[in-house]
Amino acid sequence: MIAAAASARAQTSEFRRAPEVLGEKFSDFLSRARSQHDTDKKAKLVNELISKVRTYGGPLVSDSTVFFVYQGNAKRVGVPSDLNAWNPQVDTMFRLDGTNFFFLEKNVDQAARFEYKLVVDSSWSLDPLNRQTSAGGYGFNSEVRMEKYRSPKEIEFNRDIPHGTIDTIAFKSAILGRTHPVFVYLPPTYKRSRDRFPTIWVTDGGEYLTLALMNNVLDNLIAEERIRPVVAVFIDPRTDVRDSGTSTRMYDYTMSDTFVTALTLELRPRLLKKYRISEAPGQTAIMGASLGGLIATYVAYKHPDIFGLVAAQSPSYWWSEGRVIKLLKEGPMRSLKFYIDTGTIRDAEIEARKMKSILEEKGYPLVYSEYPEGHNWANWRARIDDILMYFWGVK
Repeated sequence: MIAAAASARAQTSEFRRAPEVLGEKFSDFLSRARSQHDTDKKAKLVNELISKVRTYGGPLVSDSTVFFVYQGNAKRVGVPSDLNAWNPQVDTMFRLDGTNFFFLEKNVDQAARFEYKLVVDSSWSLDPLNRQTSAGGYGFNSEVRMEKYRSPKEIEFNRDIPHGTIDTIAFKSAILGRTHPVFVYLPPTYKRSRDRFPTIWVTDGGEYLTLALMNNVLDNLIAEERIRPVVAVFIDPRTDVRDSGTSTRMYDYTMSDTFVTALTLELRPRLLKKYRISEAPGQTAIMGASLGGLIATYVAYKHPDIFGLVAAQSPSYWWSEGRVIKLLKEGPMRSLKFYIDTGTIRDAEIEARKMKSILEEKGYPLVYSEYPEGHNWANWRARIDDILMYFWGVK
């Protein structure tokens, strides 16, 4: 069984606005510091501010503004982030004259959440003054949660409720010529029931468990009777989950018909034989994020006889000059029900909106949502409950 890892480190215990942390507006601090010509007194002002920020341990936020601050010997400090497509050359901090204090102000949506790092000269690092972090496919990033952002409680582990179990099976594919791990979540009621269960197939399965904590979401929604009990099939693109270099997602998830065939003709019969899962397309979903959302859409369109439900998060519909968009626009109508969400901070919104228009024009059932976040796991995990309740919500 794959171990589910915590996806965030220490969080600030209570959100406080920048003036509450500093005891004044940040602009007032800058005015005081700039008007102070005594070098030692100016340094003391800076040290006092840094001490307050370090004690708070979170980002400085006020209304729609976030203030980045850094103290240290450096020629240049950059802030690559979701906001600038992680370009270390774009958002450069300003140095307060006569000090080693750097700062930058950015305006963002008040409900936004985004991730960033600092580049001090040429060295990338987390923000040493911000204990608020979020895990992604390439490690931890520093995180900013604006005033109106609300954390997804359903991802949290609840020890007081029944929990599903996770089987690990080795999917040895003759078609692909390799073996991949597949993690199968069985709801708490599975063993004592003789029913066949609705099923959701999840691409990038290992990361939907470790980074999106989807098993927690399933446990919580089932315990709260917000959804029917569901079996989840987490398909991992790595042949070795300990080694990201073994991932084949760039081949399999880019609309590979070979991969589609392996799923439908090899993996599916094995799952049907081993588990009590429904064969009805209307009770079988496939989902994924980024390229996983692309392949989920493609698989469902190619095999509506198997998958009647499809969810795509920040989908890479731009791939191959929008080939999947053209396919759904020009191809015949299928019996499919869609869920699509995307962030709006340099995420997949442009192509997602194109797909939304096509699906609406053709009359497909669709839930479509946008959020002021970036292309990352903390964005995607916050919408898993919406996907599950759309497909299997208990009214």
